[in-house]
Amino acid sequence: MSQNILFIIVDSLRADKFYGDEKTTITPNIDKLIKKGAYFSETVSSSDVTGICVGNIFTGMFSQKTGIIQRKFNTKIKTIFDILSEKNYKTYATVPDLTWFKQLTKKFDYVDRFYAANRIQDGLTDGVGKNILEHLNSMKMKSPWIYYIHLDDLHQTIIVPEKYDKEKYGKTNYERMISCIDEWIGKIVDQCNLNNTLIVITSDHGDYIPVVDNLGQIPEIQSFMKKGKKIFPKLEPIGLKLFILIRNIAKKNQQRKLKKELSIDEIKTLRSRGSKTLDDETLKVPLLIIDNQITPKIFNDLVSGIDIFPTILNRLKIKMDYSNIDGRDLNILIDGGELKEIPIFIQTGDIQEEKTSLVVGIRTSKFKYYRSRKNPKENVCLYDLQNDPLEKNNIMNSFPEIVESMEKILVEYEKVQPITKIEDEDKTKEIEEELKKMGYL
Repeated sequence: MSQNILFIIVDSLRADKFYGDEKTTITPNIDKLIKKGAYFSETVSSSDVTGICVGNIFTGMFSQKTGIIQRKFNTKIKTIFDILSEKNYKTYATVPDLTWFKQLTKKFDYVDRFYAANRIQDGLTDGVGKNILEHLNSMKMKSPWIYYIHLDDLHQTIIVPEKYDKEKYGKTNYERMISCIDEWIGKIVDQCNLNNTLIVITSDHGDYIPVVDNLGQIPEIQSFMKKGKKIFPKLEPIGLKLFILIRNIAKKNQQRKLKKELSIDEIKTLRSRGSKTLDDETLKVPLLIIDNQITPKIFNDLVSGIDIFPTILNRLKIKMDYSNIDGRDLNILIDGGELKEIPIFIQTGDIQEEKTSLVVGIRTSKFKYYRSRKNPKENVCLYDLQNDPLEKNNIMNSFPEIVESMEKILVEYEKVQPITKIEDEDKTKEIEEELKKMGYL
């Protein structure tokens, strides 16, 4: 009998808040699950925005091949869902009500969409969790199935439920919300037959955790707009423009005041994803794979989200042509073998039209190298990750030979062309409209 698959992506979840000595979160369910599966502590995402990362996870390929980025989807590329559907899997999803996700899941057998716009969204405690549990409990789920759950609870604006808004659950709103998410992960997993369910828990990318919670966010206005959309949907675009203007002014004023009071390390937390940096805070994510045939172990090998695709399919013994796949089969590690490290291509996102992948680079277990996409001599950064894990000292001038070596690898990645034609411009514009709703544009 084929295994069912529960695939959970917790958007913006950092690795250091999921597992390790530095986390202040209370996560008994996650801790218990880690002891039952293969946890990859050095998982590096290929970007700092959702579209690129999720596209890579579900295709096993970098975006150069697929053409799938934040503002573009390519339905001509086969995803893991397409392949499993061909093998008679039923496909289910709980995802944000946004065009990008609609395109990803348009062939699914069942999709539950939740509100996600204006940088405020429905979360687990707003009914999303209840709906997930009801769906898992219903008789409508026919085996074998894959259920993709994409949780947005860590997206700004983070509103922590009263039960978890206490210091014992974490120092920040971000950490307290993870403690809340943990409770729901426990409830969700409890509904699955672990003897016949492969579970994957990961994230698309990490995030900065500002010293000031919800920087620049105005929950009262955002909540009002959410209600107003249902009553006066045609007025939403006008409200969006006004809200974004007010939010940007508020954020800049807050940042200006804070920079006079904060240390260099604290100022770093005010950075935004999709800019000119590729810090590990935004790239390192958790990856946990649970299967009753897996011997529990913590792996410290460098892996990436693109490795999930071939790992799942090989674990299910599904045969296909893997010649175009960039990801590697992590079952080799899980089964006690060795896997040669490969450099991971990294890039900033393109959440704004004028900021299309400002920065590109290469990440290995020893070094991180990145620079301007348009000008290889601009914004060049090289960090020794083993001796400088916090990336405080740019050593590009001291080690030109390493810069040269990493640049050669990067150039080879950038030569790769899409393997099929990219989605038409109408769909691109549709996705851009959704990004405006999310407050990015």
